[in-house]
Amino acid sequence: MIHARATSRRLFRPRSRRGSAAVEFALTLPLLVTLMLGVWEIGRMIQLQQLLSNAAREGARVAAQGETINSTGNPTQIQVSTGSPNVQQTVINYLKQAGINASTSNVTVTFAFISGDTTLTQPYQGAKGQQFRVSVSMSTNALGWSSVSLLGLTRLDSSVVWTSLVDDPFTLDVTLPSW
Repeated sequence: MIHARATSRRLFRPRSRRGSAAVEFALTLPLLVTLMLGVWEIGRMIQLQQLLSNAAREGARVAAQGETINSTGNPTQIQVSTGSPNVQQTVINYLKQAGINASTSNVTVTFAFISGDTTLTQPYQGAKGQQFRVSVSMSTNALGWSSVSLLGLTRLDSSVVWTSLVDDPFTLDVTLPSW
């Protein structure tokens, strides 16, 4: 019986596994690196999509005013790409403050009324309660954090629908009452 135990111990004695962990690591490393880069790339694209959505909302918030009072106390009509403030520059400023290399050459901002008189083209022309859409589009070349492009995206787009908050027109009676 003692002899049988000694024999079975010799038969089932583990062999030396020197270097097997290094070989296994070398085989799995490319897969792990690819997965990590993919997760990182997808996370970055989600972050950039959120930044574009926020920039579109910021532009729509400015457009909803229709008219604002400037620093000299005079009313200023809000336009899409001219004047100050304007929708396009508001979007670009938001993206720049978020660390994105944004400019008028690589950011496309569009504005369109989707209810009421849809032929109008400027935010200040809208009526109270009229809905409009602000869309922002940007090339991923200007957004990328690395030269690795695992997703194959070329542009990111975002749009938001907002309601015009232009003041109701009113007239002011400047005559003083007499008693």
